Amino acid sequence: MIEPRSMLKNISRAPSNTEERIGKVMRLDHNERTTSLPQHVLDEVWKTIKPEEVVAYPALEATYKKLADFAGVPREQLLMTYGSDTAIRMVFDTYLEQGREVIFLQPTYGMFSVYTDMFGGKKVLIGYNEDFSLPVERILEKIGPAAKLVIIANPNHTGTAMSDKDIETIVRKAAEFNCLVLVDEAYHHFYTGTVVPLVKHYDNLIIIRTFSKAFGIAPLRVGYIISQPQNINNLIKVKLTHDITSVSAKFVEYLLDHPQVMRDCVRDVEEGKAVIKGEFEKLGCSMLPSVTNFVFVKLAAGIDAAKLVKDLEARNVWIKGPFKGAPVDGLIRVTVGPAAQMKDFMHHVREVLSIRER
Repeated sequence: MIEPRSMLKNISRAPSNTEERIGKVMRLDHNERTTSLPQHVLDEVWKTIKPEEVVAYPALEATYKKLADFAGVPREQLLMTYGSDTAIRMVFDTYLEQGREVIFLQPTYGMFSVYTDMFGGKKVLIGYNEDFSLPVERILEKIGPAAKLVIIANPNHTGTAMSDKDIETIVRKAAEFNCLVLVDEAYHHFYTGTVVPLVKHYDNLIIIRTFSKAFGIAPLRVGYIISQPQNINNLIKVKLTHDITSVSAKFVEYLLDHPQVMRDCVRDVEEGKAVIKGEFEKLGCSMLPSVTNFVFVKLAAGIDAAKLVKDLEARNVWIKGPFKGAPVDGLIRVTVGPAAQMKDFMHHVREVLSIRER
């Protein structure tokens, strides 16, 4: 048997069960858009796709022009990628040297840990306080000569965010040691802050974003990188050829031309949060603050989180949890959708808990 590289042997990734979920369950477990795109969006995009665009390799400069205008950066500071996950991997592939330190928060996006192992880096984990606060000094004190990459998902998978000022402080400290800072802004559109304006001032800053969350086209796999031109030129060297399809590009162009589709999604999420916050509080539970499209919930004493998750799954309602480890130990996580959907979700929660009490 041909063995993989030694650093891959201990990396574990569960197979996807997406084919079992799509169209059959209420998917509140993957932080994707929880409802379909409006039918008129699909109809209008299909009309823009020409027959030759299905057989020819994509021409993307028109897409890049719209994206540059939307992001407010020059074209040479942009690179589209096959989802933001691929963008993260490209940064590791381009810049991480074996044995160098990768500093990131815990908990956070799981692929940061996977790629650190895959490319032979040394993990330096920064933990949150029980109240989800994160002193910046805890990160700053870890940045030194051995550090090659600092990763900050902002907002993070805790649902919380760091201020732009705090991130700039980290970028400035990292620059002293020729250390890169990767800021993952996957949930940017649910949050008011961004460090994109810092790119022109710091050549050690790389920002990634995605169309999978607020724009709602996760399966079309479109992400993008924002950084200074020399970094973009370096990352192009490990980029997959023709990874963005013509069909994906047409959806991107339409959504950039019609940003209200994204804004409606963000509005729906905020309205949905208000619904489940009030409903959970009636049950003696508490919803933690979140600036993303998901929330963590601390259940009332006496409610078995694992059983609740399992009972909801039996009703084809999928959520995440219970989690282990501070500060999310024992919590459940719910991806938030429109108010009507969240009322339906809470109906299932109440019924499950009512049945249990009989």
